Amino acid sequence: MADLRRNAKINNAEIYLKDNNLVGIAEEIDLPKIEWRLVEHETLGQVAVFKTPSRVMEAMEGSITFSHVEPDLALDFYDPTKTHVLQAHHKTDVTGPDGFDADRSFTLVTVLNVQFYSVSLSGTKLGDLVNVPLEYTVSRLVQRVHDADDVLFEVDVMTNTVRNSSGDLWK
Repeated sequence: MADLRRNAKINNAEIYLKDNNLVGIAEEIDLPKIEWRLVEHETLGQVAVFKTPSRVMEAMEGSITFSHVEPDLALDFYDPTKTHVLQAHHKTDVTGPDGFDADRSFTLVTVLNVQFYSVSLSGTKLGDLVNVPLEYTVSRLVQRVHDADDVLFEVDVMTNTVRNSSGDLWK
C-alpha cells in the first residue's frame, strides 16, 4: 500500500539541447497539456449523450522562460522552421515523515521536439533580471524517470505513436 504521508517538490529544472548541451536553468516551464478530442455518441432512446476520447489529440503547446538565452542559441530558437530536441530534467525531492528521502527522490526527464513560434523580447530596466519567455509547439514528447528503462508517457505525432509504460494506447 502506498505511503501517503510523503510529498515532493521540484527544486531545479535544467534544460539541455539535444543530448548533453546544457542550455540553462528554466525559471518556469509549462509542459504541454495532453488532451484527446472527444467524440459525442447519441442514439435514439439513449438516456444521455456520452462523450468518449478519440484517437486524435489536441495540439501540444507549451512555454519556457529562460533567465538568459545565449545569442548563438537565440539565432536558432528564434527561427520557427527549425525543430529542437530539448530535455528538461526536473530534480524532485521527496520528503516523508522522517525528512528528506534520498532513496525515493528522483529526476524526471522530459524530452521534447519543439518548434518555437513566439518570443517576448524583454524591455530594459536597470537591476531587473532578464526573462526570455518562448512559446513552442511539440511534435514529440517522452517522459521517464532518469536511469529507468520504462517510458511513463510518449507521444510522437509524426509516427502516430502514443504509449505509456503498459504499451501502445491505441492498437
